[in-house]
Amino acid sequence: MTTSGRRQTVAVRMGSQQVLFFIFSLLVVLQLQKCFVQSQRLKEKMYESIEASYACFRRLNGTHQFGCTSKRPGNVGVVHIIETQSDADWLVNSGLAVPYVALVHPSMFSKALLQSLQSSGKVNGVAILSNSSAERPPQFSHEDTCPNRYSGLSFLKGQTCGVGENKNWNPTGTSVLLMDWDFPIFYITGQSDITNLHNCYGQHNIVDHPADQLDKALCALELRSHMFASGSSQKCIKRNSYKTLFSQVNFCDPLGGRNVWQTLFPRSTFNANGVEKTEKQAEGNGSIAILAARMDATSMFDGLVPSGVGAATSIVTLIATAELLYRMCNNSNCNNKNVLFLLLTGESYDYIGSSRVVYDMKQGVFPVRPDPSVAQPPPIGLHHIGPFIELSQLKKPAPGQSLHIHRYKDSAEIKSLISTLKRNGKHPIDVLPPSDNLPPASLQTFLAERPDIPGIILSEHAMQYTNSYYHSVFDDAASLGFKYANRSKVPEDSIQSFLADVSTALAHSLYEHVADAPYVGAAVANVTLMDELLYCYLEQSNCSLFQSIANGNSLDKPLSYYVGVSHVYSAVPLVTGAALALLTGSRTNFSQVDCHNNASTDQVYQYIWVSSQWDDPDSSKVCLKTTMNFSVAVSPAFAIDGYNMSSGQYSTWTESVWSELTAKMFLKPSLRQEVMTLSLGIAALVLSFASVFFVKVRHEVLFNPGYVPQG
Repeated sequence: MTTSGRRQTVAVRMGSQQVLFFIFSLLVVLQLQKCFVQSQRLKEKMYESIEASYACFRRLNGTHQFGCTSKRPGNVGVVHIIETQSDADWLVNSGLAVPYVALVHPSMFSKALLQSLQSSGKVNGVAILSNSSAERPPQFSHEDTCPNRYSGLSFLKGQTCGVGENKNWNPTGTSVLLMDWDFPIFYITGQSDITNLHNCYGQHNIVDHPADQLDKALCALELRSHMFASGSSQKCIKRNSYKTLFSQVNFCDPLGGRNVWQTLFPRSTFNANGVEKTEKQAEGNGSIAILAARMDATSMFDGLVPSGVGAATSIVTLIATAELLYRMCNNSNCNNKNVLFLLLTGESYDYIGSSRVVYDMKQGVFPVRPDPSVAQPPPIGLHHIGPFIELSQLKKPAPGQSLHIHRYKDSAEIKSLISTLKRNGKHPIDVLPPSDNLPPASLQTFLAERPDIPGIILSEHAMQYTNSYYHSVFDDAASLGFKYANRSKVPEDSIQSFLADVSTALAHSLYEHVADAPYVGAAVANVTLMDELLYCYLEQSNCSLFQSIANGNSLDKPLSYYVGVSHVYSAVPLVTGAALALLTGSRTNFSQVDCHNNASTDQVYQYIWVSSQWDDPDSSKVCLKTTMNFSVAVSPAFAIDGYNMSSGQYSTWTESVWSELTAKMFLKPSLRQEVMTLSLGIAALVLSFASVFFVKVRHEVLFNPGYVPQG
């Protein structure tokens, strides 16, 4: 054969080999894809997701980290159910199939139990099993015994908590929110999930002797809640500034959101003719009364933050008061002074919302930054503040008990305000002596800057909280005793009727401030509206009132009162602001297209498109004009360049970023099977290495049949 013929034969063979290699590679890829799809299906069969679950997550302040995290791939443990103390003792003292995931009955959930499980070194995670029929602990609060003890007037005055060292505002507090846990903690509420966990545990994990668990497959849980942030807010914020080649990695975000504010009468730097107002027309010192309430709460678990007594009752009382006061002042010359309705968010974390309002007032930029070319509300300063009433933890007192008024100092203005409230109120009010130790409240932030503000805190509790579930998952409608009347007659001894009476007393008292005369009419708070508001804020956010303002897009679940992070607005301020506008706004003839304001020319009014009747979502739509608006509720610590995170002046709370919060149930092989599987895997690995080595050494013989060894 010629040289060119040999080359052509070699080329043909090489071409055939390339085609065969391509076909072989394609078959391998298809087979791998098929195996991947089958492995995904197999994984879905192996694991059963726990859908109705809520996870504990990590928060940080300027110096420490708090909360929970799992390992990056998740924490896995054998299921052990704890319903009694003996169940907990068995796990800690006798359990051998470590690590475990403890499933805890709500009545057993306590700080002492969590600490004992953590110190045992046997626990890789905890899940609380709770449904509507589960027995609750008689008292439990995730919060400190003295909430916000390191902020506000309490910190400025060097006070620790309550009146005297043995008095704590929150006597049932456990401080589990302010501890760093070594394992993930989940809260499971789905009845089907709880039933499946009980069945799986009963079928596989109950044994006569602890050692028997080592010889059988066991029911297990995988809890995945890995947190990206660690250390402190100061370290985390610094890490946030690091940039990679393609993007910036975020590890944590500042807590915060938006405050809601509204004035009874519009305030503008321009009068009706567009001429700038003179100094004589501006408000004088003490001319603006404030009715304030907080909108947020907290708990250990993401997305599960009810707050019946903690926030909801104060919010609805303020809204009902505003609605009544607008009716009383309609077509009446009572605008000698003004009222600022102020709903604050982030107060659970060292008064984020109120500290930002005070900071902006000092800077002259509250409620908006001044712009001479725009019609806008003129700045409100601390000197403008007159009577200040804060609503805090309102609920119906026990028989024979009364509401309570807390105050920092005594003055003629405070005495006059208290006298007016007691005269207009239907229920008795106990006035506590002036004290440096005020209960945790937003008023503390204002008093820290201006101690002579004539402010009071109206609350159901005296020297200690009567809410035994403060800042926990149990502060809900059931603990408040609320029963929805749903347009039927509201009982006179209900929480709805009680809060309506409080709203009436507040509205009549604030009327005297703005009109300089007592109210002589017969208007009272709408108890049906109060019933609907409580239903919306406690049980069902898809209620008819919220549907009226959300045009049918509200979520079909209870609200979560957690403040959230600064760039993701939580639902509570949004629906609260819209509810205020719906109930107090004035009708316009604008169409839906024109129902908006031009912020570049007018910042006095907002316009919203809503149903014309709150109790009928299908009613005709209307454009309302309102003075309701939002302001930034992010701590000044994140607005001040170079702020010292350890100074304690402002809130420094941040929230860790995470990728997923999941819980999955599966059947974990026995220890013997795991050892056997590992051994077979190691043997297969060694055999594969030996085979590859043999093929490499003998490749000339194996892949060249015409090869004749030399020698």
